Amino acid sequence: VEFGATKEGEIVVLCPACPHPGKNVPETLEDISPGNRWIYSLFLAIDANFRLKRRLVSSDDRDPGLSQGWSYFIKESNYKVYLQENASLAQEKSNCVSHNAVNMADTKSSKGLAATGVGTVVCARHDMRLANGVGDLQKGEKYLNMDYIVFSTLSRFSPIPSVNFSYDIACQWHKKLWHHVSTALPLWLHPSSTQQYRFFVPKFHLAAHIAACQTTFSFNWSPYVGQTDGEAPERGWANINCVAVSTKEMAPGSCQDVLDDHFGDWNWKNELITLQGRTLLRKITEATYAERDHRHALVDLEGSIKESELGAVSLVAWTEEVIAWESNHMKPNPFNSQSQEITQATVCLVLIQQDTKDLGEGSSISLHSEVTPSILIGTGLDLENAQ
Repeated sequence: VEFGATKEGEIVVLCPACPHPGKNVPETLEDISPGNRWIYSLFLAIDANFRLKRRLVSSDDRDPGLSQGWSYFIKESNYKVYLQENASLAQEKSNCVSHNAVNMADTKSSKGLAATGVGTVVCARHDMRLANGVGDLQKGEKYLNMDYIVFSTLSRFSPIPSVNFSYDIACQWHKKLWHHVSTALPLWLHPSSTQQYRFFVPKFHLAAHIAACQTTFSFNWSPYVGQTDGEAPERGWANINCVAVSTKEMAPGSCQDVLDDHFGDWNWKNELITLQGRTLLRKITEATYAERDHRHALVDLEGSIKESELGAVSLVAWTEEVIAWESNHMKPNPFNSQSQEITQATVCLVLIQQDTKDLGEGSSISLHSEVTPSILIGTGLDLENAQ
């Protein structure tokens, strides 16, 4: 059998619903109008799994894998050269909440381990593993590792005009991404200059972020993403974690071959069971009815707002702000709250001050000499919270 002609990432079960230039979409998409670019968008979900660790046993020379980057794992030799050349790069700290994936990437214990886990890139819309979308992590979820894995996958989709990244630390990862790409990533992995990129945080993870992230990186506030939740990797981990105890003790080649087989099995089962025609038909039918209902609700809401002159003016201004922000995220984010937060302690202080004033003026109305209105309201709120 001739193996020399086999290219990286060729021996995989492809996601049939993702855009594959030359297969299910045209080879070139340069002539697509700006208004239709979203139709050919690619949705990539990024995550790491620290259960799929591997002990420091054997070596690549003693136990080489059957695949040389032909399947889901990236080509190990090129990956290790890249990591060695950029080993001195430090991980930037998070200015969002204290993300362990960011702040502890340089301190995670790797004693006795060849890999502390794996990083992966999957199809965020259809839960499918992608070619060259898996790589070992040597010491936590470092940007250095994840950048190489992400752009190894993305290199197969260079004609795609628009890419949506979903990552639980996207708010931090995207900040210096293009600096890392230009200074550390090999030239053959540099992305197309014509592609447009958007960054999101998966819906379940988003609530743990600061308020600014919850509006800037939300799927709910962005057009052309449907009901994508970005949590596809988590569903895949639930399937693969059952083999972690076995692969943990394997040599490098055997471990990657076994995981490649399981990832292929996951894709094959998804293609036969999840992505069959009737499932896609059901989803698009539901989406059609939901779009109609939401459109009618929006028309009714806007109609009630326009009943007043002030409402009509506010609606026009709001619409302009949203359109401006959607086209350029450097513009003010209209979804950020403009009002100041009022705490219960602040309200209680104001009520006490009002009680003091009323008592001084002799106009206080109390049910009991020792129970002022503020005490009554505060006690009621405490009882409500205690129930």
